[in-house]
Amino acid sequence: MSSGEAEMEMSIRTDRMELFKGADSFSNQPHNHRHFYQFTVPVQGICHFTMDNRPFRLHEGDGLVQHPGAEHYLHLDDASSVIIIKFRQDALQLDNGPNTRPEFAERQWMNPLDLSRRFQHWTTELMFTEEKEPLAAQETEIQVLHYLKEALYGSSMFDGKLENRGNHFVRDVHLDRVLEYMHECYSSAVSIEELSAIAGQSRYHFMRMFHAYTGVTPYQYLLRLRIEDARIQLRNSSASIAEISCSLGFSSASQFHRIFLKVVGLTPGEFRRSGR
Repeated sequence: MSSGEAEMEMSIRTDRMELFKGADSFSNQPHNHRHFYQFTVPVQGICHFTMDNRPFRLHEGDGLVQHPGAEHYLHLDDASSVIIIKFRQDALQLDNGPNTRPEFAERQWMNPLDLSRRFQHWTTELMFTEEKEPLAAQETEIQVLHYLKEALYGSSMFDGKLENRGNHFVRDVHLDRVLEYMHECYSSAVSIEELSAIAGQSRYHFMRMFHAYTGVTPYQYLLRLRIEDARIQLRNSSASIAEISCSLGFSSASQFHRIFLKVVGLTPGEFRRSGR
């Protein structure tokens, strides 16, 4: 994407999507994305958008979907900004089979303040995710895809809803296998692909069902296991905090310190000295 001196832009990519924000007279050249959908939403000011030779004047919250292969380009007025989410055409297939391709309504509307807040949260999570923690980045990616699934309309593939089980707890042998695996391997790097494969579910369906089953995300569950082990080691061993951090798969002692403090309310050193 092209930019001039007065233009500002930021971009974060994952395996299946890209989060982009352009501002202050940002513009780009005609292009298309062969395997990606693009969702374009001005969150401030005016975005002049051209898609397949058709001009659009988009105001705040006026979303526009570009299907794979659609040629498009844009330029912003002064003091304007736009959020763009690109996602692979197979990213929202979910449980509908490998040949299912959604056809979204071209025009969408989003609350620009809500989208801006979510965008800031997503990008912050991705920027500060440790490289050795793929599960955390994948969970953020799935948060974005879940938002798109709920927010975009025009595709019948998203008409179904998660079955309401009321207050009845149903034992799931597939998720039990996932939990057993996590209890055995929590000190190693774990990915959504591994866990969803054990459950025999798509990534998206697995994330929904795991949260419904445990009340937390897979990454939060993994951290709980690590922190519980850390508490035992801090109480019962003479290993240094750095050694404990390394043995439990944390990417650094500082990450261990930060997460332990958040979960327990004490630093690892304070916890050890307290004799709890």
